[in-house]
Amino acid sequence: MKKLGFTLIELLAVIIILAIVALIATPIILNVIEDARISAGRSEANMILGGINNYCASEEMKYQLDNNYERICTSDMDKDDVPTMVNLGNATIEELVYDGEKLTTLVIKSNNHKFTLCSSGTFAMDDERCDGEVAITTKPLIDILLQQYQEENQTGLVKDSINENLYYYTGTNEQVSNNFLWYGGHQWRILEFDTEANTLTLITQQPLTSIQPTNIVWTDEKTYDSSYINKWLNEYFWNSLNSSIKSTILDNTFNVGIYGDTEEEQNVSEITTNKKVGLLDAEQYIKAGGANSFLNIKDYWWLGNRSNSSIIKVSSNGNFNDSFLTIGYGVRPIIKISNVNIIEGNGTFISNYKSINVSSNTNDVQVGEYINVPYNGDDNACGDDNMCTFRVVSKDNDSIKVILNGLLPNESVYDDLSVISSNSIIYMSLNSFANNISTNYRYAQDKVFYIGDYPYSESYEIVQDETLNSNVGLPTIGEMFSGNDIDLSYPAEDPKVFADVNTLENSTAASIYSTMNRFDSTKIYRVGDGGMLSSAISTGEFGVRPTLFLKMGLKFTGGDGTAQSPYTLQ
Repeated sequence: MKKLGFTLIELLAVIIILAIVALIATPIILNVIEDARISAGRSEANMILGGINNYCASEEMKYQLDNNYERICTSDMDKDDVPTMVNLGNATIEELVYDGEKLTTLVIKSNNHKFTLCSSGTFAMDDERCDGEVAITTKPLIDILLQQYQEENQTGLVKDSINENLYYYTGTNEQVSNNFLWYGGHQWRILEFDTEANTLTLITQQPLTSIQPTNIVWTDEKTYDSSYINKWLNEYFWNSLNSSIKSTILDNTFNVGIYGDTEEEQNVSEITTNKKVGLLDAEQYIKAGGANSFLNIKDYWWLGNRSNSSIIKVSSNGNFNDSFLTIGYGVRPIIKISNVNIIEGNGTFISNYKSINVSSNTNDVQVGEYINVPYNGDDNACGDDNMCTFRVVSKDNDSIKVILNGLLPNESVYDDLSVISSNSIIYMSLNSFANNISTNYRYAQDKVFYIGDYPYSESYEIVQDETLNSNVGLPTIGEMFSGNDIDLSYPAEDPKVFADVNTLENSTAASIYSTMNRFDSTKIYRVGDGGMLSSAISTGEFGVRPTLFLKMGLKFTGGDGTAQSPYTLQ
């Protein structure tokens, strides 16, 4: 008798073949469907944009014919007005800003995707971002960093032995060369990140100032909170940051208790404080490798711990030990941030990971960013290109204060310190330098410089008790970049590692520079090559680091504000 139907084996073979075909075909089909969704969403976004522009053009014509006509297309227009202009279909308007002449912001949600209008008139989708005229794909930083991890790592990126979600960096600069982040006007080193909390902990690569930390060693959280260094971190430094950066910074617990050689000593007085900004503690430094770590910048800077009666500092050799409260060393802030999206960079010293909105002019520049300013002098003060690189110190209503990213070619003296004035000898070089920068860029009116004395064990704010009105001056103690944020590269055979010498003006002109402040009537305060503040007689010749003011509203023609690519004034 003739056999009918299929055997079980034949049926199974057919099912398996169909399953394989389905596995191959399904992703292709889904991709085709998704591509169609994206194409339809982008077309819908373009249709809505065109509809708004056409409607507003028609409104403008009616207004030109009748000035009493009430237009919708004004700065008061919002997203709720759009449905009266164009059929949205299934799309929704997430955000809209109209400046009275054209759309400046338009975000549309269509087919489960977000479309953001770029200045070129094209749309960036979802995690893409507009950078000038181009939409650039971004990626979460933690996802990028995880690619560095290998289970056998002993240096570089390693996993914490207790918390499996915590990854941290340990080892020398040769072993840890890809954890640099340019963020909020500063270059940071990534200390660690938490994949569950989706957070990163950062420390500035450079010391941002040099100050005396306190007048009384902290014995509890309240005493630490009232210290000079905490006030600088959580008031001065915090207030210098853009609001967009502040919104990503999380509360963090900092250990400012006693650190000792034995477990018993370490437990004598455990003090923690919850802040937005803090200092590295000794255990974190050791975890990163201590003197043999990427955190050793061959400069002097404060840790957050104390011994029985002193505060602990890291020395230029990388070892840490006690120090007197009356000495000014470098300050390197620590912050914890939410995960950020990266637009470019490979995490190296000269190609940081970048997550920035590039400024277009001096109005929206961030404190810490770099600006190239044309120089008219023939004294080679700013190199063969006659472009002086400055760093933004602070901003006010009509100007931005900037400091030369380096020194003038020649040293100078103060001379008489009984009265600091613009007639002092050092002002000969300062005025000459300032006059070689066009008033097209320079805010030429006088501004206030704080020139008060800075005696031992005092707050950085004490220098504000005496002022000088001038349009150029020197760094003031307690300001941003009034310490060794520039690499003075001394000694030459063992240079420091926290600044690119190729980005500095006259990096070998001097190893010490003067500040605007005295120690007393005969001694000027200076910044040493190790970042330590110390006093010296006024007739000593030291480096000159000008600070002056630029006008608001000056446009940038290029650059991204980093040391390697400063903004350039138009």
